[in-house]
Amino acid sequence: MISKRFRLFSIALIMVMLLSACGSNAAAPANEKVDLTFWYWAESDAPGADAWMTETVEAYKAVNPNVAVNVVPQSTDTLISAFQAAATAKSGPDIASQWATGPVLGFVWQDALVPVSDYVSQDEMKNWLNVDENKYNGKYWGAPMYLLGIGVMYNKDLFTQVGVTAPTNGRWTWDEFTTACEKFKAAGITPFAIGDKNGYGGAWWFANVGIQGLDSTEDLRQAIIGNKPFTDEKYTGWYRLLDDMVKKGYFNEDVMSLDLDQGVRLFWEGKAAMAFGTDGMIKQASTDLGEGKVGVMKTPKWGTGKLADAGNATQSISFLITKWSKHPQEAADFLAFMHTPERLTSWYKHTGVIAADSRFDRTLVTSDVLKQMVEFETTGPQVWLENFLPGQIDGDADLTAGQTIFAQSGSPTDAANLWQSVAETWRNQHPDELKNWQDWKQ
Repeated sequence: MISKRFRLFSIALIMVMLLSACGSNAAAPANEKVDLTFWYWAESDAPGADAWMTETVEAYKAVNPNVAVNVVPQSTDTLISAFQAAATAKSGPDIASQWATGPVLGFVWQDALVPVSDYVSQDEMKNWLNVDENKYNGKYWGAPMYLLGIGVMYNKDLFTQVGVTAPTNGRWTWDEFTTACEKFKAAGITPFAIGDKNGYGGAWWFANVGIQGLDSTEDLRQAIIGNKPFTDEKYTGWYRLLDDMVKKGYFNEDVMSLDLDQGVRLFWEGKAAMAFGTDGMIKQASTDLGEGKVGVMKTPKWGTGKLADAGNATQSISFLITKWSKHPQEAADFLAFMHTPERLTSWYKHTGVIAADSRFDRTLVTSDVLKQMVEFETTGPQVWLENFLPGQIDGDADLTAGQTIFAQSGSPTDAANLWQSVAETWRNQHPDELKNWQDWKQ
């Protein structure tokens, strides 16, 4: 998997003021009821997650009737800005949701969190996967729930109809990909469905295509802290590929009228040959189009950087314990409960997304296409590049640059210059954050 960063700060602050009364603002004596407020986000990554959480809260009542968990679903567009407001006010939820790594560590550096590893036992956490995405100063600051990868899902019937053959090795070259797109366009079929009204379509292209010019996440950090220019080809040269696809009509015409999730629905409805898809999205596509009608491949390859062959699996969203919570142990206990065997099995049945836990029963994955995704997600190094951006750069450069190309309101050069300008602004406005990124050794 999520502007996401600081654009609706004032609205978010009002929301914090309204919701903070629901949070845990006083320590509860033994045997008295504890109310936990959980700002929760996962549904956009894993359709079915909200229903699972409702079931999990009910199940927890039987285990610990003195603890009530009040779930407040969060919006993708305001996920970071709302919690930024809470961190500033030092008031809000007991448990929060944030995308892994950069966004999480940003709040660690603002002293808004306590380490999850201080409250969950090592015996429990040793079963959790991808926890290193949120490791800092020897502590683990976030709890994972699921392991999310993104593949290119494709409609087998449309491939057969147009005479396009899927790659036998699971991946096309870029030339093979664009040749297929041209065949679909000539047949009157949208080659690739996507939505970028909220900027996340472009962000997914950055994370899956932009990564291919880099040798490591350290390459990206060097540009963030100003040692390398974002205008360098290795960082933003890939926008020419995206621009070429837009100009040739390889995307649905209403890209800028649809959010990312809405664009994916076009694929579910059989209106496009291909689309990016998470495990949950692929599961839904198989339900809507028919089991066996959906295939999956890796993102086509164009780059020669060492990360061109890396996978993209991440814990995506991380669940955090806030510094101001009066009940951090109770919050941690609920996070651990989410990882009990029954909850892990239920999670998969609701979402079709594998749990980020070594105890997850992988025999539950019976779909061939989802088995392929599990293979993609657990083989070789895994990097979700967007995790390694400061929030402001992600929101004002990553998301906005993609919109510039999809809307054809600027050129690839303009997109590259935007990255450089936003990074310079961030460094000037946030010297303390810059210092943290300079000191952070990935």
